[in-house]
Amino acid sequence: MEIVIEKAPGGFMIDGLQLLGGKCGCTSLLSCCFSWSKIKRRDNTFLYSAKADTPQTKDNFLWGYIVSKDGYTVEVEFNDARDKTIFSGFYPPRLEEWTARGWHVAAKIGSREDGTIWRCSACKWLYKENQQDVPFEELPPDWRCPVCKATKDVFEKIG
Repeated sequence: MEIVIEKAPGGFMIDGLQLLGGKCGCTSLLSCCFSWSKIKRRDNTFLYSAKADTPQTKDNFLWGYIVSKDGYTVEVEFNDARDKTIFSGFYPPRLEEWTARGWHVAAKIGSREDGTIWRCSACKWLYKENQQDVPFEELPPDWRCPVCKATKDVFEKIG
């Protein structure tokens, strides 16, 4: 089966998986997070990089992987932070999502540690499900962002 590559807003859809770029928009509510994600294409190689570690984060680490299939390669490098509270980029697909589609793992550095992450589109604050007692989708409809008080419907799933 042929791999389908499509342009997507902010990046690419590769074999049904999204790789998206995003950058800090510096809101008036929070200081700049200096965070971003980028995706570049060089022929049949896709280079995704992201930076979530900031001047304020202290518990930083690196993770990533390289996967390949049918002449295509995806390289992921993520400078992450366990103590981040905001992030302006988008997470790449989990390694397991690639392997489930038949991609071969050529290399792996560290591991992604966050579970499912939702981001407030108003202030970039992160709701990390692995650190909460309630999955985001099960929060009551009147729940609001603890930072900017935006309603639940402005949150987007980023990872």
